[in-house]
Parts: sequence; structure tokens; C-alpha cells
Amino acid sequence: MTGYPLRGRDAVLGGLRSVAGGAVLVRGAEGLGKSALLTALRAAAGVRVLGVRGLRAERALPLAALQRMFGAALPDGAAVHRLLTTMSMPTLCWVDDAQWLDEESLAALAYAARRLTGHPVGVVLASRAASELFESVELAPLTDDAADALLRDRGVPAGVRPQLAELGGGNPADLVALAESLTPAQAAGREPVSPVLMSRLSRYAAHLAELSETDRVRLLANAAEAPADMSKATRSTWYAAASLADRRAAHAQLASTLEGPDRTWHRAMAAAAESASLADELATAPAADHATAARQLERAAALTADPALRATRLLAAVDAAWQAGRPGWARLLLSRVDSRLGEVALRHGEIELRDGDPAVATHELTTAAALLPDPAPALLMAGEARRLGGDLHGYRRLARRLSTKDDLVQAHFLGFTAMFAGRHDDAAEPLDETVRRGMAATDVAGAVWAAEAAFARGDAELAHECAAAAVGRARLQKRHAELPWALVYLSLSAIALDRLPCARAASRDGLHAPHNLRMEHLTLLGLAAALLGDRAPELDEAADGIAERGLGRPAAVAAWAHACLDLAEDRPDDALGRLEDLAAGVAGDQPAVRVLATPQLVEAAVLVEREDRAREALGIFDRWTRAGGSPSWRALSHRCHALTTPDTDDAGRHFRQAIECHRRAGSGMELARTQLHYATLLRRHRRTRDARDQFRDALRGFEKAGATRYAERARAGLRATGETVAAPHQSLAGLTPQQAAITRLVAAGETNKEIARRLVISHRTVDHHLRNIFTTLGVRSRVELARRVAVSERTRSTP
Repeated sequence: MTGYPLRGRDAVLGGLRSVAGGAVLVRGAEGLGKSALLTALRAAAGVRVLGVRGLRAERALPLAALQRMFGAALPDGAAVHRLLTTMSMPTLCWVDDAQWLDEESLAALAYAARRLTGHPVGVVLASRAASELFESVELAPLTDDAADALLRDRGVPAGVRPQLAELGGGNPADLVALAESLTPAQAAGREPVSPVLMSRLSRYAAHLAELSETDRVRLLANAAEAPADMSKATRSTWYAAASLADRRAAHAQLASTLEGPDRTWHRAMAAAAESASLADELATAPAADHATAARQLERAAALTADPALRATRLLAAVDAAWQAGRPGWARLLLSRVDSRLGEVALRHGEIELRDGDPAVATHELTTAAALLPDPAPALLMAGEARRLGGDLHGYRRLARRLSTKDDLVQAHFLGFTAMFAGRHDDAAEPLDETVRRGMAATDVAGAVWAAEAAFARGDAELAHECAAAAVGRARLQKRHAELPWALVYLSLSAIALDRLPCARAASRDGLHAPHNLRMEHLTLLGLAAALLGDRAPELDEAADGIAERGLGRPAAVAAWAHACLDLAEDRPDDALGRLEDLAAGVAGDQPAVRVLATPQLVEAAVLVEREDRAREALGIFDRWTRAGGSPSWRALSHRCHALTTPDTDDAGRHFRQAIECHRRAGSGMELARTQLHYATLLRRHRRTRDARDQFRDALRGFEKAGATRYAERARAGLRATGETVAAPHQSLAGLTPQQAAITRLVAAGETNKEIARRLVISHRTVDHHLRNIFTTLGVRSRVELARRVAVSERTRSTP
């Protein structure tokens, strides 16, 4: 809760300091942190502070607030202005609960504030409502990530946090109260979380009781009119505080004025008893999106008397809430289903797999497989849960207990079990069968299983095609919950094919995802940057979330990325140590990532004179690449053989074959790395002219990829051959594509918050990139950065 108001403080304080004099009204619902923001402002301002809190009891007393603020009776705004402009030092005037200020005091402050230009005085008001007298800034609810962090800091278990975040609606005070109200059984997940916060609701209920019945129903009708926004703190709290009779009256009023699906919704919410006809009408009403469908099905279930039909509608509501990206809501709905245990376990297992603990997911999914007539989906996801956590022993036990006759499941488990055991020839046929059957299906999951099998087969191109099909199916079928899963394999296969911009785009699209999938995409973004020699903040952002849930696969990708950075920063010993830990399964056994990281392990081992270890790893890599036949991986195999062979002619032959395979595969960055290694070998054996050609080609490749660190190595190599190399011109060269995009948005005048929203990254990530941008370009301010962009654009447009 502390960090959120501090971000608001920086925005408000920065705005007040940008000019001499000014005023702002911060508005937001109770509990959003307005008072905490004012407290932070008072502590951080470093100026004289004057303030007052509005009192309902004095709202009708003219100028009462001014008297309490200044300790003297001031007759009007002119008097306030004279007093403030004669202050001997910079001053901050603050007002909390401004909605309770008497009209005269509020008007006088506004009069004075409008005339403070040029004076070192700022006025900040916090209010639940806007005022036409002041420019206002809305204090928004916490984001899902911020809410999760707040709850994590208060010791709420990971599996319960999404439910509390859903109930809290981004309101920090509500979230804290929910966390403090958890019983041991609720924290352990054995009982559903109560949505009632009596201490908060009683205050709102008291406010409602002071209104007339007409005004009360009108307020509640406004709260209920946009059900898609019911997670917003203001509407949800007013609505929850109202009596059931008042809520029904508000919905009845709305039903009398609306038509179509909206009228059906409000009629259903106004109903006082179960109604089969109304439930049927609502359950079949068209829905604009998954969230609306979930809401309608949830209410239809509440109006349904038949237990079996009620369970069916609740399960459908769970599916819709899950597809709407609301795992907390899906969990809450699932807790209300008291039958159909197999289907409940299947859905709970999938939610845990994507947004919870892989071990819990495995238990739920194996339970579902034992209860359901078609166990195939549960078995496949249970296998994925085992692999996500790096539990290959558990995966093999699951494979041995298979009781299904489903051909896809049989082929998938048979192929992966053989591949994990190193029996690549035995794995080939069942993995190929998995690809055929997965692509013949029409669902998203089938294409993802196919992509995974193609990857295990060693065919990166086919894996990419299958992953692209899965992404297309997810988008066309509006399977929003499955899209980030499909994008993981699209990104990973793009990295394997050396298509780093494609990988970055896929993983940026995948960031709006349940926790575990978000961790996968953060580490893939970190890996894509590390392969270029850049340190990305996404790796640090993912670290705690990976450790908390025991996510072996993203942990392995993160280790691979850090090893790439170690190599880029000339720390081969550290790189080899990380990759040896990865090979030993320190964070869980991840054979696919281990094999993919072989080129980095070979390079690190050769640099520290451990050629025996390099050749051992290369033998495993070769068996995999021969099975798949992908030209991009054959190129890496040739490069590794060139690095490990003591024969110079043999090394040159392997380097040339690697370059040919890279070009056939369309590689960019990896081709340049191979050319750099080859050039180094040629220079070492005094073949200066040939080395110079390879260094030049490598430099072009690195500059095109935006790999600044490696480009400088290529320049240094060229200089060592006697060639004069010009320093990079003063442009945006050296920035990654994302850094270049951020730079241009800064030049266009966008704030860090606006940039984060536009690029779908966190505010912290923008801050991190800006620090690196300033260092890379040698600038010290946003103004200087904007000038650099303008010069770059003029240079680029000059013929």
C-alpha cells in the first residue's frame, strides 16, 4: 500500500513543481489512498505545510475550514491570496476530505489558487468527488500486479491472492481489510473467501441511510447501470453497502427504462425469488464479451432451482470468467459448485497450472482424470504441470499409469518419455504422431501440443508453424485465456530460429496473462535481450514470482539468459557455472532448455579450457539436431564443433558450413556471432585479409540486430587487423528496438506512465530502459534526448 501512494505523490508533486504556483484536486473513492498521498506529500515536500481536514459537522458553517487552516478569520479569497503570497518560504496547502468543506472556504481557496502563478505556493485537495472549481486528477484503483504485491507483502498465500484481488477491486484499504480478515481455513484454500467487509460497508451504509429513498435508489442505479465496471471500487462498495431491497429497487428502475439484454439483466437482478423462465432468458441472452457472459450465467445460476442445471450454469460462468482474464472471479465461482467433482477438479487444475502452484495443479488434474469419462485434457495438462515444475520423475510415473486409449495422449507421453531418456530415435514416431493429431484437431490446445512435440523433435520451423496456428485459433475462437499459452511457444520457437524481434513481439502480447504464463513471457523477453548482449529488467521483475511458485521452466530460461549476459560481459566462468547448475536440474529438470542452451555452454567451456565438458554437451546436442534436421540448429552444431576441434582446417570447414546453414535458415544475430568467432580464428592464424572480411560481415549483422556490445567487439577486431573503423555516428544506434520506441515516445512528449500503457510494459521497465538510454546515448535529460531524436530524424532523411 505504501508504494502506490508514493507513485501518486511523485506525479502530483512533479506537476506542482513544474510551474511556480498551482492547485490540483485528487479525487477517488474511500480507501484508494488519498489521505496516504497527502501524508506522503507533506513528508516529501520540504516546504512549509498548512492544512485542514473537512468536517461534515461544519459543512454548513461559512468559512469554518479557513479559520481552522490559518488560525484566523479570513473574509474571502482575496484575503487568502494576500496571506499565501506573503509567505516567507515555499508553502504547500493541503485539504483532506474536501467534499465536506463549506462552500465559502472552498470557493475562497479556488479564488486564491487561480492567482498563485509566479508564487512558490501549491494547493492540493483530496476529495471523493470532483469540483468544477479545481483541475482534478483521478486516483485510479491498483493494477492487478500492484494488488498482488500488496497482498504478498501481507503474507497472503499465492493461491488465495487472485480471489482477494478480485473482491478488493483495486482498493488498497479493502485489500488490506480482506487480508486481515482471512481465517486459517480460507488462507489454506479450504473455505471460500468472504466478500463482506463489515467495517467498511457499515460506513457506506450509514451514508446511504442519510439519503432519501429516491436519492438512494438513484445512486444505486448509477452504481448498477454499468455492470462491466462492478470491479471498480466506488461502484462496488456503494452497491455492496446497500440493502437487498434497495438494490432490487434500483435494478427494477433500470429495467423499466432499458431494452434488450440490458433489460433482461436488470430484471434478473431485481427478481426476489428463483425463476426458471427468467434464468433461461438470461442464460441464453447475447453477451458482448466473456465478462458479461460470466456475469449473466452467474445470476442465471442463482435463479435456477434445479441443482444439476445450476451447476452447469456455474461451470459455464467459471469458463467465461477464466476466458475474461479474471482468475480470482473464476475461483470464487468454482467454490460455489457442490457437484460435478471431476469437472470442478479439471477447471481448478487448469487455473492452478496457469495462475497458481504446479504441484496443486498436478493433484487436481490427476483427480479429474480419474473422475471424468474423457481424461485426455486432464492428463495432458497434468503432464504439463509436472514439466513446468521440472518434475520428470513425476512425469514418468504419470506416463506409466496412463489408462486412456486416446491416441494423442498416448503418443504425447510416449514421445516425451523417450526424449527425456535420450532415446531420440524411439521418440521420433510418437512425436510426429502428436504433431499430426494435434494439427488435425481444431482447438487451441491441439496446436500447442503439436508445437511442443515438434520442438522436442528438433524441428524449430515446424514448431513455429504449429505455434502460429495455435495463436490464430486462440484469436479467432476468442480463447483469451489460451492465447498467452500459445504465445509462449511462438516466442520460444522464434528465439530458437534467431527471430528475436518476432519473439519479443509475441512475449509482449503475452504479458496480459495469468501469473505463471506472465513469468514465462518475462523470462523470454529477458532471454531475447540477453542474446543481443542487453540486460533487460524483465528478468529481475520475474525473479520473485518464479521462486514463490517453484516454476522450473521460466527459472531455467532465466538461468540461460543470465549465462548469455555473463558471456557478453566476459565472465565465462560464471556462465559455465550457471549452465552446469541448469544441466544438473538445480531449479528442476528442463531437458529442452538445457539442450537449447548448449551453444552457450560450449562457448563458456572452451573459454575456460574445459573442452572435454564442451564435447560432452555437444554430443547430446548433435543427437537432437540430427533427429530434427533444422538448418538453424545444424548451424549452431557446426559452430560448436569449430570451437572444440584442435585442427585449424577442420575448424574453418565447420565455420563455413555453419555460415551456409545460418544463411539458409535466415539467421541474423547467430550468423554474426559465428562470423565473429571465425574472424577471431583467422586473425589468430595471421590470415588478416580473410579475418577482415568476416569482421566486417559480423559488424553489419550486429548493427542490424541492435547488438551494441557485440558490434563493438567486431569493431575492435577490425582495428586489430589494421583497418580504421569510424565510431558510431550520433544517432539512435546502439538502442534496442524497444529502447528506440521509448526514446521516440519521450521525444513526442509522452510521460513514463503513458509510454508504459502504450507499449504494454510496467512503469518500472520504462524507468530502467530510460536510464540505459541516457547512458548509451550520453544524454542527461529528456529535453536533450528529444534533441538527439530530432537530429537523428533529420540525418536519416538527408539524401
